Amino acid sequence: MRVEEMPAEKRPRRTHGEGVRSEVRAVGNATGLTRMGVWVRSFDPGFAGTNRHFHEVEEEWAYLLSGVGVVRIGPHRIDVRAGHFVGFPPGPRPHHFVATGTEPVVLLEGGERRPQEDAGWYVDEGLVWRAGEIERTRAAPPPEAGDPEQCIHVDDVPTRDFQHAVDPRARRVFRSLHRASGLSRQAVKWTRVSAGDRSTAYHTHDRTDEWLYILEGRAQVRVGDDRFEVAAGDFLGHAAGGPAHVMEPMTELTYLMGGQIDPDDVVTYPEAGVRRRGGRLEPLDAGD
Repeated sequence: MRVEEMPAEKRPRRTHGEGVRSEVRAVGNATGLTRMGVWVRSFDPGFAGTNRHFHEVEEEWAYLLSGVGVVRIGPHRIDVRAGHFVGFPPGPRPHHFVATGTEPVVLLEGGERRPQEDAGWYVDEGLVWRAGEIERTRAAPPPEAGDPEQCIHVDDVPTRDFQHAVDPRARRVFRSLHRASGLSRQAVKWTRVSAGDRSTAYHTHDRTDEWLYILEGRAQVRVGDDRFEVAAGDFLGHAAGGPAHVMEPMTELTYLMGGQIDPDDVVTYPEAGVRRRGGRLEPLDAGD
């Protein structure tokens, strides 16, 4: 889907912090993701994108697509620009972004969906939530923590080469952003694939959602029996258990990709006739 053509929702919805105003496009919902959320959030100079908050259970992350600003993580204030990635592990590390330049800040952001387990704080509003319900509290929030190393720039992350084990045409260069910023259950990678190669082997995940955001270039996409073209500014969501999929770049293709990290996930490669279970490849059973 082309993100700019999707209707935007004004935020915040349930809090009223001064100087907080943004527009959000729920691209994950629109493409059928159910086990994690992905959004595109934009906000004007002088405004924050959200109230400062933290989660006690869910991991969050954000990648700055355009604009300049400051990210606040607990006591730390860090200048950010396009290409910065910030991971937000659970715990009392209240955070938000503020646009400080002359153009809006645009973020691609996401995180887990564990609403019945999660709790957290809007620390400047005196509000807490648990299992999706928000209430006011007189209690003081816990002492603020945070680590500047949660914020990294993509240019500072070393690249790695990848050759898929089941498809010799599936080759890419990538930078892993999630682990360096403190995340362990959400994967986010910057990726580049040459024209004529494939993004991956044609595959599907049994247990994990997967998403891609195109930064530069064009590609043909195959999702089951459907084929279509994508270009910069497009978002793709592949829900767990959905049709097998692959991208074939028409030009050099740069994109962000991500999903959940689940050691119990099973990946099926129907063209190759194998599946990956527990980190090992095995033949598909008759009839699969």
